[in-house]
Amino acid sequence: MICLNKFLNQQKLLLLSLSAIGVVAAPNQASAFTLVNRDSLTDTQFNDLLLTKEYTETFVAESRMGNNGFGGNGERELGINSPWLTNANGKLVGGDPVARGDRTWTSGTPVDFILEYNGSVVNYTVGDKLLSTTAFTGAASNIFLRTFALKDSTSALTNLVLNGKAVGKNLTSTATSVLDVDYLQISNITSPFKLTGQSIFSWTGAVPKNSQLAYQIKVVSGGTQSVPEPSTFAALVVASGIIAGAKRKKPGF
Repeated sequence: MICLNKFLNQQKLLLLSLSAIGVVAAPNQASAFTLVNRDSLTDTQFNDLLLTKEYTETFVAESRMGNNGFGGNGERELGINSPWLTNANGKLVGGDPVARGDRTWTSGTPVDFILEYNGSVVNYTVGDKLLSTTAFTGAASNIFLRTFALKDSTSALTNLVLNGKAVGKNLTSTATSVLDVDYLQISNITSPFKLTGQSIFSWTGAVPKNSQLAYQIKVVSGGTQSVPEPSTFAALVVASGIIAGAKRKKPGF
């Protein structure tokens, strides 16, 4: 009887320990995202990820210079775009806006944005302009953020927050004599999600046109499961040690 009580107490201690580090309790998937280092990723390399079907775009939210809010000529500053998909000839096709909007940008002025997706509705708010569509129902496992700048301009995404948790990294492209493109990947996401932040377009000299200054939020599915964050990994190590210790001390029956 003494051995049984001792064993049961060990099991209670194990459960309490696991619960304390979040192993037994259901994890908060809304905040369990992981940042992936994509500092050297190019547009060509990203397209290769789509061509090889390692990732599949679900939709893309975009802000760009367009003709800076003058309208007409088929130009836009805001869009929710269809995904780039591989056709029968092995080429990427798509990227057409299914929702669009106009906006006049002011150099150096931060603009709030919100992107929300629940698996059937996409809401993209930039400043006081809301774009919405029900055209997409695909999965969401990763977000690729892309900033692009051409000569004497800067595109930046700052103060990023995903589902109430700070992303902890900004993304900035600054071009002097040549273009600059940068990527940041957020993995281990699910829908519904809510991404908020601020964008800043800055330039000197002539006002950029079209997509010479832009950013995209590329929501994709696929990819391999990334390694846990360091804090999660450490918790799992502690948990495994507790389990191993309990097994060694388990009495025979």
